[in-house]
Amino acid sequence: MTTTSAIAAWEAEGLRLLSTSAKAEVLAELRAAAERIALASRARSAPGFDRCAALVCAFLGPPELGVVATCSKSMKRIAREDHLWQPLTRRFSCAEDLRRAGCTLTGYREYARLVRLWNHPDRASQPPGMDAYSVVLEIKIDGRRIVGGVYELEEIRVDSAWAGKGFGFYDLDPHGRLTPTTLASFGDRVEDMTVSVCVVRKSDKKCLHLFTDNGISDYDEESLLFDNDHSSSSFNDVDVDYRDWRDKAYHNIRLYEAAWDDEMLVARGFVAPYGELRLWDPASDFLPTETILKRWHASKNWV
Repeated sequence: MTTTSAIAAWEAEGLRLLSTSAKAEVLAELRAAAERIALASRARSAPGFDRCAALVCAFLGPPELGVVATCSKSMKRIAREDHLWQPLTRRFSCAEDLRRAGCTLTGYREYARLVRLWNHPDRASQPPGMDAYSVVLEIKIDGRRIVGGVYELEEIRVDSAWAGKGFGFYDLDPHGRLTPTTLASFGDRVEDMTVSVCVVRKSDKKCLHLFTDNGISDYDEESLLFDNDHSSSSFNDVDVDYRDWRDKAYHNIRLYEAAWDDEMLVARGFVAPYGELRLWDPASDFLPTETILKRWHASKNWV
C-alpha cells in the first residue's frame, strides 16, 4: 500500500467511526487535516526532493544552512550532510592539522568546533544590547545563601560616579533580606559576605561565568566593594599586548546603602541596597558599558 492510499484508508475509517455521532464541522476538520497530511507526505516522498534540496543547500552559507535546519527534521538531516560542510571547513587552514592530532569530528560538527575554537568571521556579528542578557546573582554569608535570583540589567544612573561604565541593579533586595534586623543573627560575620554572578544569554540560555564568592576588598561610608576574587574568568582584549601575563580584566560589584554599627567599624547589612557591576581592564581602567557587552559577546566561555 502506498503512502497516499494508506492516508486515504485512514481517512475513510475515521469518517466511518465518527459518522454516527460527529457533527458536520468535525467531519470537515478531519477531511482538511487528512488533505494537509497527504500534501506534506507527497512533497516529502516526491522523486528527487532530497536531491533538489541538497543542490539548493550547496549554494548556502553557514547562517542560511542553520536556518534551513530549523524547518523540520527532514530538512535538518539534509542541511547537516557532511558534503555541504566540507568546503566550509576548508576555510580553516588548521583543519588537517587537527585531524592528524586525532580529531574525529566531521561535517557540521567539525565546522562548529573550529568556529568556536578560532572565532572565525562567519560568526562575527554586532554585539546585542543589555536587554539580550539577564544576570544570576547570589549573595552568601558563611556559605549560606541570603539573597539571590535573576535580575535584568539596567544602565547605571547618571548621578553615579560610574555612569556609562557598567550595569546597575536597583531592585536588589525587594524582600528586605539584607537589612540589619534580618542579618542580626550573623553578628560580625556579615563582613564575610560574598557575591557570585553569571550572565545568561536569553537567545540560547547559555551562561557566562563572571566570578564566584567574591569577597569584600574595600568599603566607604555608604558602600562595600566586592573585588578580592581575581581568579575569575578573564575578559582581556585579544588585540592588546598586556605588560604582564598575569594581567587580567575582571569584574567587580559594589553594593550601596550599607548600614554600620555606631562606631562605623562593622557592617551590619543594607537598607534599600542597590548594586553596580563593572569590568576593570589593567590596560585601560574601568570599561564603558558598550565595551563590556562586546567582551561578553566575544567570549569563548559560554556554556
